Amino acid sequence: MENIEIFRKKLLYKASHRGTKEMDILMGNFADKFIQLFDDHELSLLDILLDQDDDHIYKIILKKTPIPENIDNRVTKLLIDFANTINE
Repeated sequence: MENIEIFRKKLLYKASHRGTKEMDILMGNFADKFIQLFDDHELSLLDILLDQDDDHIYKIILKKTPIPENIDNRVTKLLIDFANTINE
C-alpha cells in the first residue's frame, strides 16, 4: 500500500467531496473523526465504502435497505452509529 498518510489524505478528500452537500458533511466529519484511528485494513474498508453511491449509503444509514455483504464491516457500522448519534 502507498504511504498511509497520503492514502488517508486521499480518503479525507474523497469523503468530503461526495456530490451531495449532506453526504459531503456526514462522510467528511466521519472521516475526520475516525481516519487516524483506522489501520491499513480499515482504511481499505473505508475506501470501498466511499465507492458506494450516496443514495445507497443514505438508505443503509436509515435502515431502509440491509447492509450488503461487501460492506458489512466495522467501518460501515461505525458510520451508521456516527450518523445516528448526530441525529439525536
